[in-house]
Amino acid sequence: MLFKEKGGEQSAAQIRAFDDTWHWTLESAGVYQDIVQNGPRKLGDLLQAMVSFLGHNDMMAYLVMMAARLLELHRVLKATGSIYLHCDSTASHYLRLVMDAIFGVENYRNEIIWKRASAHSDAKQGARHFGRITDTLLFYGKSGRTTFNPLYRPYDQSYIDRDYRRVDPDGRRYRIDNLQGPGGAEKGNPSYEVMGVTRYWRYSKEKMEQLIREGRVIQTRPGAVPQYKRYLDEMPGIPAQSLWDDLPSINNRSKELLGYPTQKPEGLLERVIQTSSNEGDVVLDPFCGCGTAVAVAERLKRRWIGIDVTYLAINLVQRRLTDNFGSNLTPFEIIGLGGHFKTGQ
Repeated sequence: MLFKEKGGEQSAAQIRAFDDTWHWTLESAGVYQDIVQNGPRKLGDLLQAMVSFLGHNDMMAYLVMMAARLLELHRVLKATGSIYLHCDSTASHYLRLVMDAIFGVENYRNEIIWKRASAHSDAKQGARHFGRITDTLLFYGKSGRTTFNPLYRPYDQSYIDRDYRRVDPDGRRYRIDNLQGPGGAEKGNPSYEVMGVTRYWRYSKEKMEQLIREGRVIQTRPGAVPQYKRYLDEMPGIPAQSLWDDLPSINNRSKELLGYPTQKPEGLLERVIQTSSNEGDVVLDPFCGCGTAVAVAERLKRRWIGIDVTYLAINLVQRRLTDNFGSNLTPFEIIGLGGHFKTGQ
C-alpha cells in the first residue's frame, strides 16, 4: 500500500527509492557521457578510470547517479558551507574519490566513523566477517572559509574523579598542570625563580606574578616545582573527534522511531548542523527521507530545504513537523505532488 500512486497504480519511482539497488541502463550511460563530455575534467577522467576498473555494473550506475547530484550540490553550496555524505563501507572508498574530484582534495575535512548499532553476531547465519556496526560520513567544505563550531562532550565521571580530585575550600574541583616551558631556552621560554624554584617557564615573569596573585599557582610541597591550577568548571569538555560512538541508535525501543527504513537519530544530525552552521543558515537535505535533518534544523532555528521522491516521505515529514512543533512551526511550502502548498497562510 505504501507504493501506490493516488490513482492506485504502482509507483516506479517510489519502488526504486526503497529497492536500494542501481542498474546500468541507457539512462546511466547517458548521464555518464554527459559528465565525461561536459563536466569537470578531473571528474570525467575519474569516472572513465572507474568504468575501466568496475565495468558497467550496479556500483558504477550508483556512482554516476551520485556524481551528477554532487556536482549540483557543489554548485549551490555557499563558500562557507559544508557537505556531509553518509554512506557505508560498500561504496565509501569510491565516493571519497568522487568527492575529491568535485570538491577538491584540499577541501576534505574528515572521514567520520559513526557507530550506528550495538555489537551483534551474524555467525549463526554463516557470516565470515566482523560485525558491521559503523557507517561513514565524508565531510568536505566548499572553501577554506568553512563554518566550524567546535563541539564538546562532557567528561566521564571516572575521569573527573581521577584527574580533578583536588578541591578548593569553596568546592571548586581542579587539577594541577605543568607550568614549565617546553623546549626551554631554545624555544624562547624565560628563566627565573618561582617559589624558590628556577626553571624555564611558559609565561613571562609579569604573567606568572599575576597568576600567583589570582591563586592559580600551587606548590604541593616545599621545593616542589610550582603547578598551574586548572579548574573543572572552566573546561568545556572533550572536543568531538572523528569517532562518533556516543550517539544513541535507532531501535525498536527508541522514542524517535517512526518505522522508516533509513531513519537516523536526531543526535547525529544535531551534531552535524550545530558544527557546520549558525542560526538562520540554510540546511539542505537532498534525500530527506523521514525528515530528521529537517526537524532538527527547525528546532535549531535554521532555515531548511528537504527533497525526496516519495509520497510516503513527504507526508511523513509534514506530519512530523506538525506534531513536533505545533503552532511554533515556521511556515513552509511543499512544491510538487501536483501542486504548490503553503502553510501558515
